Amino acid sequence: MSVIRVKKMRLLAHSSERGEVMRFLTESGAVELTPAPLPEGMRIAHDDPSDLASKSAKAEYAIYFIKEISKYLALDKKAKSVRLNFKKENKLYDLEEYFRVKEEEDELFAATDRMKALMNELVETKSRMGRIAGEKEQIKDYAAIDVPFDAFAGTARTSSVLGLIEEKEVEKLNAALPDIPGEIFVYAGDKCAAVAAVYLKEEAEKVSGALAEVGFQRCPFTYGSTAAERIRELDGERDAIEKRRREIIKEGTEFFPLLEKFKLLYDAYALDEEIAAVTEMTPVSGETFLLEAWVPAAKTESLKKTLTEKCEYVFVDFADPEEGDTPPSILKNNRFASAFEEIVSMFGMPGYNERDPSIFVAIFYFLFFGIMISDAGYGLLLAIGCFLVLKIKKPVKNSGRMMTMFAFCGIATVIWGALFGGWFSVTLPENSFLDKLTWFNPMDEPLKMFLLAIGAGAVQMAVGFAIKGVDEIKAGNVLSGICSQFGWVILFIALGLLFPTLTLFLGAVRVDVTPEWVSVMADIALYFAIAGFALVVIGGMIGKKNVVKAIGGAFGSIYGSINVVSDLLSYSRLFGLGLTTGVIGYVVNMLADLIVNTFFGGGWYGWIVAVPVLIIGHAFNMSINLLGAYVHDSRLQYVEFFGRFYEGQGHAFKPLGSSPKYTYLNN
Repeated sequence: MSVIRVKKMRLLAHSSERGEVMRFLTESGAVELTPAPLPEGMRIAHDDPSDLASKSAKAEYAIYFIKEISKYLALDKKAKSVRLNFKKENKLYDLEEYFRVKEEEDELFAATDRMKALMNELVETKSRMGRIAGEKEQIKDYAAIDVPFDAFAGTARTSSVLGLIEEKEVEKLNAALPDIPGEIFVYAGDKCAAVAAVYLKEEAEKVSGALAEVGFQRCPFTYGSTAAERIRELDGERDAIEKRRREIIKEGTEFFPLLEKFKLLYDAYALDEEIAAVTEMTPVSGETFLLEAWVPAAKTESLKKTLTEKCEYVFVDFADPEEGDTPPSILKNNRFASAFEEIVSMFGMPGYNERDPSIFVAIFYFLFFGIMISDAGYGLLLAIGCFLVLKIKKPVKNSGRMMTMFAFCGIATVIWGALFGGWFSVTLPENSFLDKLTWFNPMDEPLKMFLLAIGAGAVQMAVGFAIKGVDEIKAGNVLSGICSQFGWVILFIALGLLFPTLTLFLGAVRVDVTPEWVSVMADIALYFAIAGFALVVIGGMIGKKNVVKAIGGAFGSIYGSINVVSDLLSYSRLFGLGLTTGVIGYVVNMLADLIVNTFFGGGWYGWIVAVPVLIIGHAFNMSINLLGAYVHDSRLQYVEFFGRFYEGQGHAFKPLGSSPKYTYLNN
């Protein structure tokens, strides 16, 4: 519900206990180091992390090699498939496990050297296979000639040439043959024809000229074998290379069991690099070192107690953030709101003294997502699927946050889908249980759906103005908060009071006799609208020192109302996406019905074709609308909602030990 308070920790300790201190701070998961000021008499020690970078590169190369071998294996239909996880391991590792894997680095790096040799050979085999394929492609046009290539070397009195012409030039060459001295043989092919010519040397000019006219290209090969024999040689060479390639891949699979160790090793060096980077922030003297860090206020006492117990020469002190500090932001929310923190962080973390909008985002994102999908059947599939993944996979730390968010959004979709009568776009039997749950069908009453979308948007925008107003009042800008912000809140209240009148006037709701309370609410709405408009105009005049500027500010506020109306209309995307889901689902069902009843005359066998159509069609409809709902719902939060009050210029709390790429440190 808020950004929790942090304290700045100052720690001074003996250099001999540096390793123990850094190890404990890493395990605690509660310390984000920050550069410390350099006191007189101390200096900054510089560690050379190049060796760590080199080792990290070796570990990452091993992961790359195993991934490439797995790709080759996947292309081989005869090979047994192997499932490997190249993402983060979904379990927690103690710091000891990172230390232990570094003890095996000599053995693991020996394996890496072998991997590099195998990969180089694999690349070479690929290159050689390409050369063989290219040569075969060039030679195949000469396959019909049963004499060796070097037979066309000529004699003392004769010359001979071998080459190719395009197939379209064969007829032209045949027509010219009677006028060309010597013997010329043409072997037709697909695109090119092979031409062999034997002639007296004194006729060389005439023969060369005739061949040049048809685009003759001399053969570059001088093998002592025929084309067919050379092709067989190349095929044999290719088979030998392919055999070796398979042997390399088979040997490469022997490294698969080391994948997890290489992940751990890579992250072990990442932790070392992180600690090495800390050295640049910690002043040292001959015997001591100093560091500063941000620590959650709730953990200061336990952290201090443990440090003083573990280390003999250590001094720890905590203080509140000072002016000019930029403390990190740590969000604390209930399970529902925390599931939507990812949406907030993608825009930007709240500043340390800024309001955490997660609970508001959670409520509105939850509601809007359900309206956009608007089909309870899809919502059930989404919720059940996400909760099953969470139950089976049991994501560690915050890795399952997005999955939890979509599970909650699935619940919202079930609620709104039931109210809209949307169950895979099937027409519900009249007076059935599901039909009685239905409020209205958006496809039958689109105007009501549109007004619902605009009404939902008005509520969110009013909340945004109210939050901004509260923040301004707390900051001391009381008049601005009341006039410029709560003025709009009052205008939106007026719109809400006028809403029943609008629904009746536009025909979204039809009644025989208009209730008296509707006109009473409309009258009250008029007074609220006047009051809200007056406050907004006054808000534009606040802070202006002369009449001209004050009038300009008032007109500026009036002109700014255009942007508010434009933002309100942006919520019509709720209406558009909500209808789209139903329309596409209806078309899919209609197509299936057409297949069964029209193409197959109502026979049961028609369902053999219709069922795959239903599955594919609804899967497409669900997936494309899930993507649309995710994108457009996020946009409504970022532009129309956050634009009112939220800056998101803070930075997330990043404790020591949060650098692992492939594993999760248990801290």
